[in-house]
Amino acid sequence: MKKTILAMAVPALLAAGSASASINLYDANGVKVDASGSAEVQYMQEIGNNQDAKWRLDDGDVQFDTEVAVSDSLSAIAAVDFEFESADSVTDIDNGGKEQTRDITGSNGNVENNVLYVGLKGDWGQFTAGRQLLLMDDAGITKDYELAENAFGDGYNTHAQQVGKYVYDNGTFYGAATYTDKSDGFDDGSLGDNDVDDKGYLAGDDTRIYEARLGYRVADVDARVYYQKADNVDRTDDKEIDAYNFEIEYAGIENVGLAASVGRVSTDNGSNDLDTDYMSIAADYTMGKTTFAVGYDNKDVEDNASDVNGYYANVTYALHSNAHVYAEVGDSDGDEEDFGYVAGMEVKF
Repeated sequence: MKKTILAMAVPALLAAGSASASINLYDANGVKVDASGSAEVQYMQEIGNNQDAKWRLDDGDVQFDTEVAVSDSLSAIAAVDFEFESADSVTDIDNGGKEQTRDITGSNGNVENNVLYVGLKGDWGQFTAGRQLLLMDDAGITKDYELAENAFGDGYNTHAQQVGKYVYDNGTFYGAATYTDKSDGFDDGSLGDNDVDDKGYLAGDDTRIYEARLGYRVADVDARVYYQKADNVDRTDDKEIDAYNFEIEYAGIENVGLAASVGRVSTDNGSNDLDTDYMSIAADYTMGKTTFAVGYDNKDVEDNASDVNGYYANVTYALHSNAHVYAEVGDSDGDEEDFGYVAGMEVKF
């Protein structure tokens, strides 16, 4: 996923700073409240046919996290997040047959609540329930900002609001699991084949999503695997999605980070199966406050005999531990796809 650049390439160069990733608003009587957020703006031309450069509000969010000490070994936790979305947009197909999204001017966009959960945590890990990101949102080892055009990242689910999530990490071994039931609260058996519920959905089984992540850290190696299975996708009984991604990182060379992954997303529509294979390799080198990164990705859609390669390179400069600027170029050998570029700045607290 695109968010992995913040988790992988940037921390090495941001280590020179001293600011924390959040602000403590309150800490007394066993109650802690922290606030964090970010704003990111880009000037970008996407990879594709007949693209033009545009300003893009890539990210803007504010999150509040609360921890309440129940005992010495147990805490109640909660989080709420608000994301400031881009202006209204439309999706169409360009002259090269590629899906593209265009902003509609005249709108200031929307504010969406993407995280709202409660839970418990202790030495055994933590369990949360509510609206939250799924494990697959963390999948991916790319070191790009926007232009890993053919990297693992299509077809699976990354966010839901009826999610139970368990996470455990002891420093060496780590794992997690989620279960999502996209239920409308109605017994589907009470509806006829052509009936709709109160939200306008056709009768059908609830969409259910199962996920797992297993990882192991030893010396300078961090390896993990993600898996997601979605049944009754779009409330269609015969549509299923299976996705996995195996990832490995190596940090045994001074100032250098290496990463690679292989994955697959399989969609079963009953009469039509579609398998898409992904492969990525990436590397970065940090020199003072500057980090250089390069990457290569391959996407192979089996039934379409489509095998597409992508390339990108970027440079990031840390103005401060909580502020950085960057520039990136990328290209793909897909049909009628011109190269893209992006320059941006992110400030966070």
